[in-house]
Amino acid sequence: MRRTRFKKILVLLIGDIALFYVALAIGSALQARMNGTEPLALAERIPPFSLVFGVWLLAFGAFGFYELRLMRNGKLFLYRLIRVMASNIVLAIVIFYLFPFATEPRRTLFIIAFLATIFIFGWRYLFNALIIRTSVLRVLLLGTNAEMIELADFLCAHPQLGYKPVGFLATDDTGMPLPFPLPLNRYSLLGEKLHRIIAQTRAENVVISREAKADKAAVRILFDLIPLGVTVTEFPTFHEMLTGKVPLSLIEEAWFLENLIGRRKRLYEFFKRVMDIALAVVFGIPALIIAPFVALAIRLDSRGTILFRQERVGRHRRKFTLIKYRSMVADAERMSGMKIHDNGAPTDPRTTRVGMFLRKTYLDELPQIFNILKGEMSFVGPRPERPRYVRQLRQKIPFYEMRTLVTPGLTGWAQVNMEDDASVEDAPEKMQYDLYYIKNRSAVLDLLIVLRTIAALVRRQGR
Repeated sequence: MRRTRFKKILVLLIGDIALFYVALAIGSALQARMNGTEPLALAERIPPFSLVFGVWLLAFGAFGFYELRLMRNGKLFLYRLIRVMASNIVLAIVIFYLFPFATEPRRTLFIIAFLATIFIFGWRYLFNALIIRTSVLRVLLLGTNAEMIELADFLCAHPQLGYKPVGFLATDDTGMPLPFPLPLNRYSLLGEKLHRIIAQTRAENVVISREAKADKAAVRILFDLIPLGVTVTEFPTFHEMLTGKVPLSLIEEAWFLENLIGRRKRLYEFFKRVMDIALAVVFGIPALIIAPFVALAIRLDSRGTILFRQERVGRHRRKFTLIKYRSMVADAERMSGMKIHDNGAPTDPRTTRVGMFLRKTYLDELPQIFNILKGEMSFVGPRPERPRYVRQLRQKIPFYEMRTLVTPGLTGWAQVNMEDDASVEDAPEKMQYDLYYIKNRSAVLDLLIVLRTIAALVRRQGR
């Protein structure tokens, strides 16, 4: 299952790389023809543009172009492609400025970028319309609880993932109606022969729920799948792979004992701390340079302190003081926090003019570099919450305090996957993303989060 997804992503990647070089060849020939000159040897342009194309592929990854669940044909994909290619042009100009080459690759840059945009859109459209559809895996869902139904709806809404739900397998044959409607046909595992169900639905994969796995009679029947060549996958594994979050039904003592307790990943944590300090120093120098100008602007715009301090809950529930540039009027917390909508854009009357600029540019977050240097925060990790919110959410969400097993961060897996990770109402979903990160945290996942955060900063207009 994971191998199939990897193959699809690999095909996408190879296709993108090939089309970049096709655009390079055609663009070089067109530029020479328009200028009435002899085209330069393609070999002379390959080294500089190979560096550029490598950066472009990283940008594609940051913008989610290798996430199958985000791949849908339509105007939205074209809009995202245009935005990432516009960013890629800027990145290429920076590269050519920093690394001067013997040839003049900048002359053909815009032609190549234009051609690459057209080629990539056509390639992705074809891939989504043909390759994914023809390689779809048919999935039977063993179990009829709410999470299995939600999974079926998710797969139906995202056919580009390459999985098609074809029905539900029930572990009883009572025929009693369910309290909720099923979006697909329901088959009784005990009332019908399993091989007949497989033949009728042409299923290639069976996803088994936790309740069904605990049913010894159902598990015994599943042994008949071995000679049929059908794959059996547990619901938690399947769900995590597709959605990037831990199912709510798993959040219990046994899951923490199996996946978190005793798995500190000391080597990873050591290198992550080293990288945090190094990046904090790198970003801290320009932050110190602009600090007097930011402080002066804040002071001239409104009365009050320059820095905003707020108590947050860190690793192992230790409290620390988070530091930001003040973006609201003095005593803002005593005023109403109600949002006002103006032309569809949410604003807050407590935000100052300078504060609005700081929020849109994310400059208000710069002082948190000192929290990172002190070890209270990391660049990547779950969002640190206020103590009173933690107390409230602990009463609503079981094991909520388990988020504090790792150091909180400026950005995290929940932040790059949710539109509004600060909403209290979305705390249960945020908890699922945070637990996925805690379980699967690694240098690769951290790099992916950083790249997607950069892409989010390019796409969005502040908070």
